[in-house]
Parts: sequence; structure tokens; C-alpha cells
Amino acid sequence: MVDARSRRLAGTSDESTSSRFAIGGFGPWELTVPHTVYPPREDTELLGRALLRLSGPQGSASEIGCGSGAISILLASMGWDVSACDVNPFAVAATRGNVERAGFENLVSVDEGGLGEPDWRLQQGVSLVVWNLPYLSPPELDSPTLEPIEEASVSDVPEGWSNRLLGLMHDGSIDQGCLVVMLHRTDPDSPSMPLDWIDDGWSCRCLDGMRIGDERLDVMCYWRPAAGESVTVVEECESTMDEAKRLAEGGWQRVLSQTQTSGRGRGGNSWETLEGGLACTWNLPRSCLDRHSPGLIQTAIGAAISNTLDCHAKWPNDLVTPDGRKLGGVLLEAGSEDRCIRVGIGLNRSKGSVDGEPVAGWDEYTEGMSAMQVFKLLDSSISSLFEDHPLVPCVNDDELVALSWRALSKSLSRGVDISLEGESLRAVGLSPEGHLLTETAGEEREVSAVGGLEWAPVQ
Repeated sequence: MVDARSRRLAGTSDESTSSRFAIGGFGPWELTVPHTVYPPREDTELLGRALLRLSGPQGSASEIGCGSGAISILLASMGWDVSACDVNPFAVAATRGNVERAGFENLVSVDEGGLGEPDWRLQQGVSLVVWNLPYLSPPELDSPTLEPIEEASVSDVPEGWSNRLLGLMHDGSIDQGCLVVMLHRTDPDSPSMPLDWIDDGWSCRCLDGMRIGDERLDVMCYWRPAAGESVTVVEECESTMDEAKRLAEGGWQRVLSQTQTSGRGRGGNSWETLEGGLACTWNLPRSCLDRHSPGLIQTAIGAAISNTLDCHAKWPNDLVTPDGRKLGGVLLEAGSEDRCIRVGIGLNRSKGSVDGEPVAGWDEYTEGMSAMQVFKLLDSSISSLFEDHPLVPCVNDDELVALSWRALSKSLSRGVDISLEGESLRAVGLSPEGHLLTETAGEEREVSAVGGLEWAPVQ
């Protein structure tokens, strides 16, 4: 079996080769690729397909590790003004020559250098960063022998190249609305993993992915929720749902309060925020309702939060522990005249008791996180699903249903007794509307409302 390193380097020689590159109606371009320069391969095509999914206004783009220049040429053909770089001087020369032959020398500039080089920085004003990450582990003694320059183009570093870029993105001179697109190896794990960006508070969507042999490659895009704009914080309010109505129109709007005196729960019930807990509301764009049903939005957000906090989701909108104690909940509100959909989330910080019933807190799942730290994680997870980014395609119903069902299955796999008005049911799936699909005695039944539904962990 050919290993990943051999496959990625297959075809290299002591001489330059010619490679023909075309994708999605763009090209073809004839590329000259010197040895020690990584030629266009399956991962290059995967990254190119993902970039073609971007829409909206083109501006200034930066490609790190441009290699032969294939991706920079594609970006220029899409209308981007590209600054490309590579630590390999042969790659720089190849890209310059290939760009000139393709007729894009006025749109693509190429410099020698890159992340890890002394004093290297991204250009100010760049709105898109693209990187086909080096993801191979350092070679074993019996692996193919590479020149140092060639090894640097394909091998990750122990701390992860993507993490080095993440540290650089904290530079205040970089556009807060910048979108970062990177190709990761996600299976098997590599030092450069999407979770590091998610944990840092970045929103994330998968643009494309594929399995090649024993590897899984995914092209992920990252952006700061609300382009870095802070959440509106109030010390105390009756309800963050009502506070959200007063927020300025437009953008990714959210409000947070650590004390909520008259919060609302499902069915008009009150939500009591225990001391130290978290109450927050997001204003989702009204366009969300054009794409998704309210029930699916609600279950998907519950699923995203359960993944973020590593707790369980209980259909349709509760967050619980494996033993059934409630940790928090999700509530959706939208009037016919409202300009947005309001999504309210309440979370307990510590375990306690409400109306004589034991409840859980996020302290059981996180290591001393503050309310603001928890909010930051929730914000990025919800933004990843529903924020309208000007360049990034929206999440579709199938993705939301799959996300929701995976979260519910986590509870179901541990054992849950489900009954509706005393009749035992077995959950078998979710509908595109977010309704619970059940089966009993060979008959399927769709449950759209929680009234009369009992969902309890098996003791």
C-alpha cells in the first residue's frame, strides 16, 4: 500500500514537469513545476472546488505556500487581487512564471517567505487567507528522503502550522472581517486541527471534504463572529429576549445578562436564572426562516451547544446531563412583524435545585469557565450555523438534521425511555422541520410538539 507521504510526493523528479490544471470551468492552465515544488494533486483540486463555493465581493486575498501557483491563478481568475508567498525560492519562481503565462501578472504578486520566517506578516487589508496546510508528520527513517525545502512544503510542525497562523491573526492590524480558508487533514489527527480555532472563538464551516486512501481531508473556513464586534452586556434585565428587541438593526446581534429576573421558557413558563448563570439572546437574520423551519433551527442550536459543552441534548430544546438533570434550554421567538428571529439560551453555572428538582451546571463540564468564556464558545457555535457571512455559503437543512440527530443519538445510545401520553415510542430520526420521527408497533409517527412527551434516561 502506498503511504500518504509517498502519494503526495509521487511524480517528483530532478527536472521540471508540466502539469495541466483546470477546475469548475476555469482554465485550463499549463503549469511548469520544478522538482522540490509540490505539483497540483487531489488536495489542490479539493481546495479549488471549495474556493469556488465562495461568493460575494472579491477583494485582497493572500495565499500562503503557493507552490506552483495553481490556487493563486484560480483566485485571480475569480476576481481576487492576490498576494502569494512561499518559503521555497523555486516555488516563487514557478508561480511567477505560471502566473505570467496565464495572463494574471497584474492581479498576482509573489514574494519569498512565509509563516515562521522572521518578521513575516500578512498584508494589511487582506480579506481572504488561503492555505493548503502542510499536514504530513515528519518522515520516519525508512521514509522517502526529501530535500529540506521539499520537506518543509509538506510536513506539519509539532504545534501545528494552523495554530501559528491563529496566533498571528490576533494582530490588531488584520481586518476583523477576514476569512481564513485552510485544507486540514482531519483523520488521522494532525497537529493542525479545526478545534483549535473553534476553541479560540472563531466561527467555522466545512466547504468541502474527501477521503483519499487512509486520510480524510477537509477544507474549513473561519471567521470572527460579528467581525469581532463585542456582545451587548447588561448587568440585569427582566428578559434578554426583550432586550434583544432594542438592539440596532443589522449584523450579528446578541445580548448577555448575568441576572435575568423574568426569563421565559417553553410554553410561556418562566425560566429562573440561578446565581452565576448565563442568559443570552441572539438576533438571527430573518432569512433563516426562509431557509429553515423554526423547529429545526431550535434543535440544531441545542445540538451545537451540547457538542460545545459535551452535555446531552433532549428533544426539542433542553440541555441535560446523562442522568437527566437539566443544564439549560433554548427558546425561539419570532413575530410576523419582527425583523429577526430571537434565540434565547439559559444555562446554569452550578448544580442546584429549581422547584424541588435537581439541576446541573456548566461547571460540571468545564474547568472553571466564566460566563463570558462560555458565551464566547456558544457565540461561535451558533454563528457557525446561522450567521450570514458575505463570502460563505449557508448551511443547508440536511446538515442541520444530521447535526441534530447525532446529538440526540448521544442520549439515545445511553438508553432513554420515550413515551407520548403513556404510549412507549422509539426515536428513529428527525424530519426536515426538526420534528421527532418515532416508531411503535411497526407504525411510524411524527411528533411536532412536546406536550405529553416524556423523555427520561433509563435508570
